[in-house]
Amino acid sequence: METLSKLLFNQCSRFMIEEARPLERYLFENHFVRPCEKDIIRSLGNYQNKDGGFGHGIESDFVLPNSSPMATSVGLRHLSKLDHHEEAMEMIKHAVAYLENIYRADRKGWVTVPEDVNDYAHAPWWTFDTSTGMTIIDKFWGNPSAELIGYLYKYRHQVTRLDVDDLLETAIRHLNETDNFESFHEIYCYIDLYETLPAKQANRIKKKLTVAIGQLVNTNPNDWDTYVAKPLDFIRRSQETFGMAMADIHKNLDYIIKQIRNHGVIKPNWSWREEYEAQWEIAEAEWTGLGTLLALLALDQFNRIDKT
Repeated sequence: METLSKLLFNQCSRFMIEEARPLERYLFENHFVRPCEKDIIRSLGNYQNKDGGFGHGIESDFVLPNSSPMATSVGLRHLSKLDHHEEAMEMIKHAVAYLENIYRADRKGWVTVPEDVNDYAHAPWWTFDTSTGMTIIDKFWGNPSAELIGYLYKYRHQVTRLDVDDLLETAIRHLNETDNFESFHEIYCYIDLYETLPAKQANRIKKKLTVAIGQLVNTNPNDWDTYVAKPLDFIRRSQETFGMAMADIHKNLDYIIKQIRNHGVIKPNWSWREEYEAQWEIAEAEWTGLGTLLALLALDQFNRIDKT
């Protein structure tokens, strides 16, 4: 079984330390180099606004400085792994308050971004349509509402106004009543929900998640240079394989090693250069840092890095 050579791993390491943005650099260092969880928390603090929500381009495809539910889901995704730190819990408390303040009762959840996302550089799929009151991403309710509900359930002691149990039932019902799945991003959010729940509740959605992933995962390596959902895109959010074959998972790991051998890093396979060329150059570099980090974490999870 092929592994990422020490030479290539060291090459990626230099890139992560010297060229990735601070958040991904500290996440890399914390896993591979030295414990630095407080550096991660401080880095996340640069993206949190006074209202408790996150913005400032933490999700690199839109640079809106103001808070949004989508950006806040990214912030909470990281903070939920660091909640043994008092500083992280304080940030989580303010993020929960923000989510309560902007909750949409008519939607029983949230829309991804506010209208002022249009005033800043962004990928076309994040354009807010004033006629519908949402982006095209919001066609799929669970992205990010399912994920956000998971954090509210986990930190329910911080919730003061919303019925967390009712929200969870809404999320579970929405998933279990769906038969044909179209959005792998929505399922990523449901996997994040799954990971926050106690076993009894998580088991209520595991079977349907397995069905959804079976419909959405692309197992053809010839397609992986395009924007499709690969096996590791689901696994990196969970230790579960959800019925995916280990042979396909290892093909995906082989593909990552090949990409690093050919390019030295993992670059995004999408672009919005035509809309905002200068800002895309920044976003592309940030996505390269995140993509390379996720690739190295996946390879390490399956013992596919030669560190000797």
